[in-house]
Amino acid sequence: MNVLENIQTALSAIASNKLRSLLTMLGVIIGVFAVTTMLSLGQMATQAITKQLDSIGGRTLLVQPRYAPGRPYRTFIADDLNALAGLPIRDVSSTSSGVTAEVSGRSANLSLSGVKADYARQSPDVKLTSGRFFTETEARGSAPLIVLSGTTAQKLFPQQNPLGQVLRISARVVNNSGLVLQREQVTVIGVTQPASALFGGGQDSGIMPINFLWRTFTDRDSYDTLQFRVDPGADIDSVQATVSRVLERRRGEKNFEVFNFDQFVQQFSQITTVLQILLASIGGLSLLVGGIGIMNIMLVSVTERTREIGLRKALGARRGTILGQFLIEAVTLTALGGLVGYLLTVLTVTLVSLAAPSFFPQVILSPGVALLALVVSALTGVIFGVWPASRAAALPPIEALRYE
Repeated sequence: MNVLENIQTALSAIASNKLRSLLTMLGVIIGVFAVTTMLSLGQMATQAITKQLDSIGGRTLLVQPRYAPGRPYRTFIADDLNALAGLPIRDVSSTSSGVTAEVSGRSANLSLSGVKADYARQSPDVKLTSGRFFTETEARGSAPLIVLSGTTAQKLFPQQNPLGQVLRISARVVNNSGLVLQREQVTVIGVTQPASALFGGGQDSGIMPINFLWRTFTDRDSYDTLQFRVDPGADIDSVQATVSRVLERRRGEKNFEVFNFDQFVQQFSQITTVLQILLASIGGLSLLVGGIGIMNIMLVSVTERTREIGLRKALGARRGTILGQFLIEAVTLTALGGLVGYLLTVLTVTLVSLAAPSFFPQVILSPGVALLALVVSALTGVIFGVWPASRAAALPPIEALRYE
């Protein structure tokens, strides 16, 4: 009997016991579904987050003061930026302040970012949905203008156009008189696209001219964070080393940290890969359970078909033919289970992408994952089908024919 005849016999045996075959495949279906779904969703989430990280900080250097207990916390000043002016970098540094915003009985705690006029042009993640950004003249003149995030604008101005509306902002600051409550009125001139849900898009925030924050809420010419976009073609590692060396020489010690955002993205990808493997391994336990179920059912099948085996061996069937028949039957069961499990994965990841486009904007169905599903399910049939098939092939013809 050739391989095609063995496959046909296996399919006939499966079709004649539909319920038992389905229950037998169920463990493999669940196992393959769990493994492939975990891998596919992991790939989708990794790609979505990596794209967001690249858009926010691709080829970006971030410099932050290092906090040490008992020592003064030194922010950066304008002269630090001037010392780095000759490097192949674009400055997108900012200062920040937490304020309370109020309008018509509604309020929100805002994280204000003071930036320069070219910030939106230098930062591809900042996208206006309405209005405009402040001009260079307005920025130099400390104009009381604000660009709100989409989430904040909707909270403070529900059912109305926020453009042109006046906000009252306030915060406690320290000046020559001590701790005082500083109040200002600012005009909304723009609204930005809400940040992705993956990065806490619900946070209330706003962007203002950095000169305005210096004049009202923070120290003049101070930066709590330095941020640079490295020019295309420049070696980011070399630029990072130069930035660190220049700032250390200026400050007298290395009381700061320089972060390469690309390295963070690579580390994140490595971490998510490890997590995917761990999750897939946990799902693989279902395949083990399914394999044991396959072995048990095949042993029952051998017992039920003992007389058939004896008759075939009496008619000249060789041991290898009987072994191949039952082995192919086991592999066919697991391969069908693997195919059904992968089809369920396709359906699931598609529905998940449609239900949560912010988290999973693109469906990823890797051919490698599909091949892995079929290969693993077939191997499960081979591994757990060897013993029942060997037992069937080893039956003596005469004893098999006498079996009741």
